[in-house]
Amino acid sequence: MKDIIMVGSIALSHQPPEKTVTKTEILAALKNLTAEERLEIIETASRMMREEIEEKAQRKAERKRKLRAAAEAAVKDYMPGGALHDLWSPDSEPYFDSEEEYLNAGIKTNA
Repeated sequence: MKDIIMVGSIALSHQPPEKTVTKTEILAALKNLTAEERLEIIETASRMMREEIEEKAQRKAERKRKLRAAAEAAVKDYMPGGALHDLWSPDSEPYFDSEEEYLNAGIKTNA
């Protein structure tokens, strides 16, 4: 997204993430503009900020929706008869017959 703003003879562009002018340069340029031109710049900058905030919120909501859908899709795997049920069920039998077999399997623990 690239916005070009023409105010008098000054062209400002919004092109993230490249920064083309410094804050000091912008403030110095604003001194040469009329009050109406300054308001136009403020309004445009405010609109750009609102759009960025809205886009970020939409991305966050979409990410949350996808995570929820993935979690809901996985529930059936943990239910009785599901592919992962026996791994997590307290009623399932241990995978290893003994702690010694478990230790000899090469599985490292944090302990």
